[in-house]
Amino acid sequence: MLGINKRTSNSDLACIDDEQLFAQLTPEEGAVIEGGAFLLIDQLQAIKADADTFGDDDTYITVNGSKLWGPGSFSTGQTSGVNRGLGVDFPARIELFDEDGGFNGSDDSLGGFTINGSTNGAAAIARVSGGGSIYDVYYRVF
Repeated sequence: MLGINKRTSNSDLACIDDEQLFAQLTPEEGAVIEGGAFLLIDQLQAIKADADTFGDDDTYITVNGSKLWGPGSFSTGQTSGVNRGLGVDFPARIELFDEDGGFNGSDDSLGGFTINGSTNGAAAIARVSGGGSIYDVYYRVF
């Protein structure tokens, strides 16, 4: 049978309770506590997928230069669920690229946008274009 250590003070128990509480936070809640925000990219829609001469766009998403999602294969009119997010500080730069995988390592920029504040969880859409392609990015910021 387990017993309680009689030397444990009430403040020690409060500390343990806080640790257990914070261990169960969602990423959104954790970002708010840290003073930042949580960016969630819901989906991506190819209005015009024309960055590649042959075949579909191989689209991926970066946030502040780090890959968040992809690549995913896109043809014109196609929509794909992304459902990926991360904690960010403002401003946050979201960019789309077409992965070329060529010898020069130069992927095509499909455009990007900067987020400067929260949408309070409301859905937002940003249209980006570049390399002959146009995409709508559906996102929320908590």
